[in-house]
Amino acid sequence: MGTFSVKFLIKHPLHPDRKLELEGLVDTGALFTQVPADLVARIGIAASGTRAVHYADGTKDSVPVAKADIAINGTEIATMVLCGKPNSLILIGATTLETLGLGVDPIHKRLIPIEAPMA
Repeated sequence: MGTFSVKFLIKHPLHPDRKLELEGLVDTGALFTQVPADLVARIGIAASGTRAVHYADGTKDSVPVAKADIAINGTEIATMVLCGKPNSLILIGATTLETLGLGVDPIHKRLIPIEAPMA
């Protein structure tokens, strides 16, 4: 089915004029969105804690996390972002996608609106 990337905005939650347009790999296997820490810092966002993670290759790490606003296809939400190492992949994770109400169309390699299931 392949992979694909989409453009998105990352914004400072208290200063929305501080923002960057980035392109990220859509990764439904990743729980959280990841952006290199230097890019997060460029818009004035500081890490607010750390999160234990494990990677597909089995390695484990403790990664700084920050609160940011993410906008894709005209919809914006507040979410937790992993502050990755320099030159790390920019990933758009499942939590961000689901909170934005977006699903993956793997055939056409695009994001599509989804309804939120409620119990």
